[in-house]
Amino acid sequence: MTTLKGILPVLNQYGVTVKAIAPIQEDVFWVETSRGTFCLKRADKGEHKMLFIYSVLKHLTDHGFHKISAPVAAKDGSPLVMLDGDAYFMTEWVSGVPCDFARNDHLGAAARTLAEFHQYAKGLQVLSGAKARSMYRKWPEVLEKRAADLKDFKNITQQKDQLTDFEKKYLATVDYFIEKGEKALETLKSSDYRQIAKDAEGQKTFTHRDVAARNFIIGEDREAYLIDFDYCRYDLRVTDVVRMVERTLRSFKWNVDKANLILDEYNKVYPLEKPQYRIMLAFFQFPQKFWRISHRYFNRKQKWQEEGYLKKLASATRKLELQEKFLLQFEQKYGN
Repeated sequence: MTTLKGILPVLNQYGVTVKAIAPIQEDVFWVETSRGTFCLKRADKGEHKMLFIYSVLKHLTDHGFHKISAPVAAKDGSPLVMLDGDAYFMTEWVSGVPCDFARNDHLGAAARTLAEFHQYAKGLQVLSGAKARSMYRKWPEVLEKRAADLKDFKNITQQKDQLTDFEKKYLATVDYFIEKGEKALETLKSSDYRQIAKDAEGQKTFTHRDVAARNFIIGEDREAYLIDFDYCRYDLRVTDVVRMVERTLRSFKWNVDKANLILDEYNKVYPLEKPQYRIMLAFFQFPQKFWRISHRYFNRKQKWQEEGYLKKLASATRKLELQEKFLLQFEQKYGN
């Protein structure tokens, strides 16, 4: 953990006079200086990924998109400051109030900002040493592997002599989710995915990947500002739209009106093309949340107690009828 005293040598390399410092979360600091207010973060993603994030933010600001936390170079022009083997990264502080997706005005502003971001999120030229994962053509392979995982996890469970409470509940629902995974693969294979992925790769599009309400700030101008690019990578823009819709609807009983609001506001700025909706449908159909808890349980990726896994499983299997209703309405309106 970085201490307040420990970051002073880092801030000296930005050539600022520090007036006040406050921790926001572990290894993230609010810093008031002679040059304004900033956010300083100790990088935990590796130097290559942090250089990619800096490249993304610089690309966006250089091309005129300013609804983000702009990157700040050190006084010698370096994108990162290195100290004792750790990389530090500074951005401008974005003032405003937390975005609340329960408020339609906030949600609409966030959807418009996401679309505007996607207009600029292409043609990226990265700094030397910057690296990030590229997902353009990989999604069919990824979903196919995850669908196969569910069958493997089912077989593993069936071969056990004694089952835990989690495993009993798992077997009661896994066939439903295996079917959903196979249906999602069929939808993706029947779409124009390959051509859309090829076009995205040619344009070098990139995504934010974590478009939750916590990563939008509503400014005094009532516009939404997008922050925290820790998970950005090369990908199709529809993956961001899918994540925004899913994360919103899980909190609002899969209300299709919320989905329509997001898509309507997004399309005012950067309209989605009809073939892209078919790809979105495949992502909506795939049981990602159920696969994630399965993966964590059977591969012991998360050291939760039995109660923790049961709680996550219940969350993944909750409101299935409402999800099915949403999928049907989405397919009828957008996916055919």
